[in-house]
Amino acid sequence: MKKKLLSLLLSAACVFAFAACSSTNNNGSNTNTPTDKQDSNGGKTVEINVSAAASLKDALEKINENYKQATGTTVVLNLGGSGALVKQIKEGAPTDLFISASNKAMNELVEGGTVEKESVSVLLKNSLVLVVPKDNPAKIEKVEDLANLDEKSKLAIGEVETVPAGQYAKESLTNLKLWDKVESHVVYAKDVRQVRSYVEGGEAAAGFIYASDAAGDDKVKVVQTMDESTHKKIVYPSAVIKGAPNADAAKEYEAFLKTDASMKIFEEFGFKMAE
Repeated sequence: MKKKLLSLLLSAACVFAFAACSSTNNNGSNTNTPTDKQDSNGGKTVEINVSAAASLKDALEKINENYKQATGTTVVLNLGGSGALVKQIKEGAPTDLFISASNKAMNELVEGGTVEKESVSVLLKNSLVLVVPKDNPAKIEKVEDLANLDEKSKLAIGEVETVPAGQYAKESLTNLKLWDKVESHVVYAKDVRQVRSYVEGGEAAAGFIYASDAAGDDKVKVVQTMDESTHKKIVYPSAVIKGAPNADAAKEYEAFLKTDASMKIFEEFGFKMAE
């Protein structure tokens, strides 16, 4: 009888322990956050969310591979037009670090209090180039030739409201007294990668993209690098978002982007070091 009673007590204790464990596992304070995960060996790994201009895609993907090997940290990229990324960040998109393709987009976050002004630094520079399909059917050799496009020919640029490359392109064409002559031919794209795609596929007779986007692309030909005096300087400021859940890790990653090894990769993809 005593043995039977002891057995029942032990069973009840096991059930209670199991229930307690289940309760603990469902308690938010004891579960991993989306950016603080467990690896296969039970150790903690870190994920940082980086919103970056689409033109940085290829270079960042290569650098991020090196960073993960060196630190074990995974970088989750959210790529797009800088203006569109600003809107996402304002709406609460998970972001630890923002890398813009213009001061204008970064300043919008500074003015809104999302980024501390003191935390902003210029990471890179770039150039604006006019590109055409490799076979160049419209025979465009210089920017002035855009004024002679036939009715069906299109000129691709980024959305002026959200894509810095589109803003630079319009500014340059305006200063060269060409905007009024080409505006009716303009087709807008969500980012510079889409502009390049339009030109590659022949959907546009020409387009304005960054030198970094033209580098290594044998489907387009650069016919002119726009004089910097015709548009604002093309710079890529970066900053950690105020109150970011992985701010410390983001700062370490930002420092890694500025190392000689990372800068060498940026230069391979057509970017220039900031002065």
